[in-house]
Parts: sequence; structure tokens; C-alpha cells
Amino acid sequence: MKHGGATFAALLDEAFSGLWRARRMTGLSVALITVSVFLVGVFFLVAENLKGVVDTVRDETAVTIFLKAGSGAPERSAIEKVARDSGLVAAIRRVTAEDARRRFASSWKSLAQAAASLPINPFPESMELDLTREAISSKALPGLLSNLAAQKGVEEVQFDVEWIRRLRGIVAVVRTGGIALGVLLALGAAFTIANVVRLTILLHRDEIEILRLVGAPEILIRGPFVLGGLVQGVLGGAAAVGLLALSFHGLLRFVASTHNALLGVFVIQFVTPMTAFELVLGGLVAGIVGGAVAVRRNLES
Repeated sequence: MKHGGATFAALLDEAFSGLWRARRMTGLSVALITVSVFLVGVFFLVAENLKGVVDTVRDETAVTIFLKAGSGAPERSAIEKVARDSGLVAAIRRVTAEDARRRFASSWKSLAQAAASLPINPFPESMELDLTREAISSKALPGLLSNLAAQKGVEEVQFDVEWIRRLRGIVAVVRTGGIALGVLLALGAAFTIANVVRLTILLHRDEIEILRLVGAPEILIRGPFVLGGLVQGVLGGAAAVGLLALSFHGLLRFVASTHNALLGVFVIQFVTPMTAFELVLGGLVAGIVGGAVAVRRNLES
């Protein structure tokens, strides 16, 4: 066990020594990995926040059914039966004309006095249907909306499910685009790391020949260069996550300074710890691949 630990320590020491000797190329390689992983992280950050918007909208939306003037209990009962029989409605609320006027006065305080002074109440009676969590993705929802709109006492049904589905599609496209971009940039990062490791191998060519002449095991010869690639990948990935966090908090401060509520909806949370780990892991994998490719091409026995 001690021998294994000493061997690994020697490999690490040799790997860091090699990176330090080619520090300019190493710095350039880590910077390129940082930029690559950072760009992928931006895609994931946008997708994460768009998903949060979708979840918020899904949880807070309700189908609003405006009733025709003169609609009574029979019409409301028929609407409630259609809603309950669908299995897509969690709760039903009746909103009287007076309730609607009070809501308007609460939301638009500057116009509340004008609305109260009208001789008749201009706000229609309505019903609100809270949907179940599965309703948005259900293929039966458009049919339910059409069925509700066809009821005798219904003036209008207000709910647009299609834009929520489109937003979900955008989230999927953004995340897929981030993954595709990540693969391309990872290949580019691996190529850069391979060149740095190749340069390090060339700097140690004489030492490698001597090690082979004295019968040193291949792991001691090849290991430091693969570890060097791994170190570059981890450093680049970690730096990218740090840069992403700094950018995110900078954007939060900018949004707070603008007092723009709409922007605040889209800048609400950082990537999850698992996503941050995946970004660092992506840099690590690129480093291992780059180091392994360079070793295979330049250290054939």
C-alpha cells in the first residue's frame, strides 16, 4: 500500500513538473478549457432558469371561464361536471362580478375609484379551474378546453396551453444545444491538451529513453503525461464553474439595479450542484482523452 502511494505521489510530482516546464502552453490550454466549459455552462444556466419559469407558470396557471350574462346555477353545474369528469382539474372556484371588481381595484389601485363609480358592474362572472400537475402535458387538455367553450353558459375560455408547451420545447432545444456544443468544445479542448502533453513529452524525450533503458514500468513513463492532461482538464472545468458563478452573481446585481421584474423572472437560480459537477467532469474527461491520445501517438514503445 505504501509502495502504491509512493508511486502515485511520484506520478503527480512528475506531472506537475512537466506542466510547469511548459507553463505557457499549459496556461493557454487551461484557459481554452475554461472558455469551452463556461460556454456550455451558460447554455445549461439558461435552460435551468427557463425550466424554472415553466414550472412556475405550470403551478400558477388556471383556466378562466367567463360566463354569459344571465347564466345561472344549471349552467354552472354543467360546466363543473365537465371539468370534474375530465380528471384534469384539481379545484374549481366561482368568481362573482363583485369579486372581479374587487380584484381589479386591488391590482389597479389608480383606477379603483373610477371602476367603483360606474353605475353598473362591467366585470363578468367567471369560474377558475386549477389544473393538476399532469394536465399541461396531457393530450386531453385541448379537448377539455374546447368542450368547456361549447357549454351553453360560457362566453369565453381563457387559457393558452400551447405557449407553455413551446417554452418546454425551447428548454429542450437549449439543453440539447448545450450538450452538442459541449461535445464539440470538449473535442477542441482535448486536442489542445494533446498538443500541450505532446510538447511536454518532447521536452522529456531524453529522460524517457533513459527510463526505458533501465527497465522502468510503462506506468511510470506514461502516467505523468496522462495525469498532466487530467490536471489541466480539472483546473479548466473548476475555473469555468467559478467564472460562471461570478457572471451569474454579476447579472443578479445588474437585474437588481434595473428594478426590472421581467428580467428577475429569468435570473432566479444558479445551476444545480450536479450540473456544476458535470461541467467539471466534462473538463476532466477532455483532459484524460487529450493526455491519452498524446501518449499513444508519441510514446509508442
